[in-house]
Amino acid sequence: MAAQDKRARVQHKAAKRATGSRLFEPYRALGYITNGIAHSVQQRGQTAYATTGIGRTYHVYDAEKIRLLFVGPRFEADVVSVLSIGDNTLVSSGGVVTVCRRGKRTRDLDRVDRGEITGLTQFGDHVLAISEDNAVVVWDWKTGEVFTEIEFASEAFQVTCLVHPSTYVNKIVVGSAQGTMQVWNIQTRRCLYEFKTAGAGIAALVQTPVIDVLALGLLDGRVVLHNVKMDRRVLEVAQEGRVTGIAFRTDQAAMMASANAEGDVALWDLDGRRLMHVMQGAHDGRIAAIDFLAGQPVLLTSGADNAVREWIFDGHDGVPRLLRQRSGHSAAPHTIRYHGAEGRFVLSAGRDRQLRLFSLFRDEQSAEMSQGSLQREARTKRMRVDDLRLPQITQLASNPAMAKSWDDVVTCHQGRGPAHTWSAERRALGKFALQAPDDSGVRAVALSSCGNYALLGLGSGGIELVNMQSGLTRRSFSGHKKAVTGIQTDDCNRRVYSASLDGTVRVWDFATGAELTCVEMKSAPSRMAGFSAGGLVACACDDACVRVVDADAGRVVRTFSGHRNRITDLAFSNDGRWIVSASLDCTIRTWDLPTGHMVDWFRVESVPVSLAFSPAGDFLASAHMDSVGVFLWANRSQFVDVALRQITPAAADAEDDAAAVLLAMPTSAGLGTDSDDEENGDERNEEEDDDDEKKDDADVYMSAERLTDNMVTLSSLPRSKWQTLLNLAVIKKRNAPQKPAQAPEQAPFFLPTAEGVEHRFDFGVSATTESPQQQSEGQNGAEQSKIISTASAQSGLARALYRAEETTTASAAVFDYLKALNPSAIDVEIRTLPLDDGLSALKTFIRAATAQLQSKRDFELVQAYIQVFLNVFADVIKANVDELEPLLVALRCESRAQWATVDGLVRYSACMVDYMRSSK
Repeated sequence: MAAQDKRARVQHKAAKRATGSRLFEPYRALGYITNGIAHSVQQRGQTAYATTGIGRTYHVYDAEKIRLLFVGPRFEADVVSVLSIGDNTLVSSGGVVTVCRRGKRTRDLDRVDRGEITGLTQFGDHVLAISEDNAVVVWDWKTGEVFTEIEFASEAFQVTCLVHPSTYVNKIVVGSAQGTMQVWNIQTRRCLYEFKTAGAGIAALVQTPVIDVLALGLLDGRVVLHNVKMDRRVLEVAQEGRVTGIAFRTDQAAMMASANAEGDVALWDLDGRRLMHVMQGAHDGRIAAIDFLAGQPVLLTSGADNAVREWIFDGHDGVPRLLRQRSGHSAAPHTIRYHGAEGRFVLSAGRDRQLRLFSLFRDEQSAEMSQGSLQREARTKRMRVDDLRLPQITQLASNPAMAKSWDDVVTCHQGRGPAHTWSAERRALGKFALQAPDDSGVRAVALSSCGNYALLGLGSGGIELVNMQSGLTRRSFSGHKKAVTGIQTDDCNRRVYSASLDGTVRVWDFATGAELTCVEMKSAPSRMAGFSAGGLVACACDDACVRVVDADAGRVVRTFSGHRNRITDLAFSNDGRWIVSASLDCTIRTWDLPTGHMVDWFRVESVPVSLAFSPAGDFLASAHMDSVGVFLWANRSQFVDVALRQITPAAADAEDDAAAVLLAMPTSAGLGTDSDDEENGDERNEEEDDDDEKKDDADVYMSAERLTDNMVTLSSLPRSKWQTLLNLAVIKKRNAPQKPAQAPEQAPFFLPTAEGVEHRFDFGVSATTESPQQQSEGQNGAEQSKIISTASAQSGLARALYRAEETTTASAAVFDYLKALNPSAIDVEIRTLPLDDGLSALKTFIRAATAQLQSKRDFELVQAYIQVFLNVFADVIKANVDELEPLLVALRCESRAQWATVDGLVRYSACMVDYMRSSK
């Protein structure tokens, strides 16, 4: 029974796993740094730490190197505010303030039903925040209880920010969208003073290094230093755009920095009351917050462009330079490709007109590919950095074979501009801009396997072969009538494959440029992916089908249909067995080339626009329409046995795609974290609750799932399991002792031992001290209990057969019970089947064997059980032939049919092996 319980638990977990994707599991998200909420900086000794919000989680960075230290758990709603206090991080999400420690949840502050909570601020032992319904909520930090709530009238005073003035006991200053400020005592909940309007809405309130003086950032771009004790303005300056953040240096330099919503930072000399410098384009978008590190000339900025940057003031002119940064795409990437044969890096091109290189294992190695001194050029031309970047990349190709000698990446861009070369080694733009000779623009690019040549597919239908070292054209391929949409080469530089909007796929000779094969497609191919080692090319066509072309045969060998919208990208697996495709229907499907079936599919929340399969086969990378990250999916077939069963057309053609499981997107925390557990129903937590259960489950072997229901499969159990059962009589005869055991002439004296694992003596009252009457009563009781247990004894197999007879569908449970036993126990179970029940157990056994053969499972075990059953009950069957004949005839017919199938497959396989051996 223990073995059955173990098997049941494992089967239950396998069923839960089967509800998701068979092949892929969320692993990790790359490229997430920060979003548009203000960061929180805390000084711990000599080290500063910065906490940023990322969607539904948060990151904690070491400000010294901007190195990621912790990733928070995944919350149910987006994070709108963060605050660091000691080793704890307070996170506001979905109207709840949660306390986390080292990336793990610890407790929640008392819930207040006031909508979203923003502007978390520490005030001694209290935490302040602004609620969505225009109130200031104060919690006691130690107990987590609500200390007080201060409500405001939205028409007269719309709260936008608040601050605690230094040395002011129990006092806070609250700013409003109407431009007024109020001083409140949180202990008495009284408004102590109201200042006159500043003339514009207050967007930021910051305590200056001077007591009694606060800095006000206004929506009209003014920054006002106001003495709250005297109610007098100390200084007023103005910048372009509304103020989003203010910071002051604390290293004996009188400098103030103010940020705006356009991504600029203005630096002000407070002694000279003048503008020193404007850091134009410090971020590509709104700056969420800025802070000077305590006692250091270092300015930390974070913005909505998914970047955290540090600027150091080490020059005499007071102009800072970029010290270090951690950034990702500010707009969603639309093209991703693996770089290198090891699969350690991913190249990503986004709608932000950037080309980035992401490291899968060390985030410090991720960087943006430089396009030159854009900051300097932007200042000279008085332009924005975005306006100087290259047009958006449409396709890219890389091959680091010659990375030490010349450029190893080539990209084509929107419009009719040239293709550009890049160096991933230098993380910078390369030397050449490869222009189309007919000014039709470059629409597709590829690199040869040697890394010496780039192939450019033109808008006019031509193909140019360009030397990567010199940038000169070496050969032209002519034949396509319309724009080229994809180019691929083989491993040996013998062939070039191209697809075009004219509805053809052509194969070219690499050395001569001659056309070898032209394959007509039923629909124009818009995307192409190649398996260079096998001469296969897959095309995503406009009719939402994937067509596979065999270059050697010169024809379409596979057509995969099922997507309900345009296919956005496709990729071959590293061994060429699978094709993974993504579509606007939010599904990612996997097609098996040898069988021609769809073997896996799943849905995602966001539309996938690009796919890339790792050269090592361990990860599938995806980019999505409204996400700035690159998502990694672990290939489960690398670690566990995965059965590639065909997905039925009925399920694949469901109009609402309800049959495809919606998988949670990977998070930056990676596999096996709290965030994954919450998104997937805490499956891992359930499995890890009991260590002993995990050890027991590991001992239970689960046979692999069948690829199709038409296959006859074996049990995958050791061969000795059924061979020993068939030869059990011979084994017993061989192992029988030659001489019977003889009793000793005089039995030795033994002390009675107690039951248990440890050997110890039982010094209790022995049987010899009992009275004769007690001894006789004990003997009679023992004999009576033996008689009762013998009369009521019923084997486990008999009980399983009776249950199967009642349900008529539990025949598999009979054989699951037998598979958990050893050969000797199986033989005893069969021999002890009852005969005094009207042969009900025998009939049910025959029906169960027939049903198991019909299910085409455990073929060899069922045959062994049937043979033992017939040998044991042959005389009973002869005596009751009229009653058992119909059941036996059905069993014989089913057995012959299944054996014919197995015999045919064995003969076919043997014939193929002999043919392959003899062929030369």
